[in-house]
Amino acid sequence: MAPEQTAEVLRPAEDRRTLVLELRAARRSARGAATAEAVALLGDLEARAARGGPLSERSGIVWVTIPADQVLPARERLSRLGYTQAVDLVVPEDEAGAWPVDMAERSVLWRHRHYRLVRLHQEDPQELRARAPDRREFLLETGTHEVRAVRGYRGSGGALAHRAVPIPDARLLVNLAAGRPLGVLLDPFAGAGGIVIEALGAGWRVISADVDPAVRHGLAHHGAAHVVADARRLPLADASVDAVATEPPYDPGVGELVTEALSELRRVLRTGGRIAMLCASWQTPSLLQASTTLGLDTDLDTPVNRKGLEVAAVVFRKARAR
Repeated sequence: MAPEQTAEVLRPAEDRRTLVLELRAARRSARGAATAEAVALLGDLEARAARGGPLSERSGIVWVTIPADQVLPARERLSRLGYTQAVDLVVPEDEAGAWPVDMAERSVLWRHRHYRLVRLHQEDPQELRARAPDRREFLLETGTHEVRAVRGYRGSGGALAHRAVPIPDARLLVNLAAGRPLGVLLDPFAGAGGIVIEALGAGWRVISADVDPAVRHGLAHHGAAHVVADARRLPLADASVDAVATEPPYDPGVGELVTEALSELRRVLRTGGRIAMLCASWQTPSLLQASTTLGLDTDLDTPVNRKGLEVAAVVFRKARAR
């Protein structure tokens, strides 16, 4: 289970505003991950998780509070959220017209008082579909060493198959690893580069690594500094990256590869940086045990059901040097 997050009971206040986040249908049960994602993305804007708010009768709703003077800066980042498809701002009826937003409003009764929900962000499903892994081109080296563009590359069926991370999950991981200012982010199991693309789009400088040389052209073409390397033996200096975001292989045939790589990820991570992973449920216990041995703090451990596949979103933080 996740360590208990700091949360507040929502009360209307002069200096803070409530954001109502509507989760995408396929991730409505992953409320812990979605809340942690939003707080991480908006952390430098003093965002806080909240235990309740308007529309609590609906499923797939979470709440975050933020200082009133940070609402507009936060709005600029909301399109980067992975597990959230829409965000509303809660304001008293008599203040609704003061917010310079151009999207729909609707009334809501909360704690015997009328409020307006002012839409700050609405995902464009067509834009998201156009960016989906099965629509993207990827430069792949064939068995005859020919490099050619293929559409929808998502790997083979082998134990070290390179799965193309869905856009919502790639964004989730990048956001969970968030820090300000943005620096260097590493994906040590880069595969087809979904995390690479989202991290570059968010403003990170990105290093990708993968043991399979066949994907080196595609990953470098995305714009990352790419290295062909085993995640357990990275050709990177100590404390040379600011964050790690990755989805390692799930196949049991990889054994304890991910747990074995954790020590190396800690080595290349700067103090204070985060490691964000989506891992299979069977991998989680050994990862948590290894993190304790390595002196990593666990900031998040929460389940995610992904189309029947039980995985966990975990975040480790390097709190101190060894």
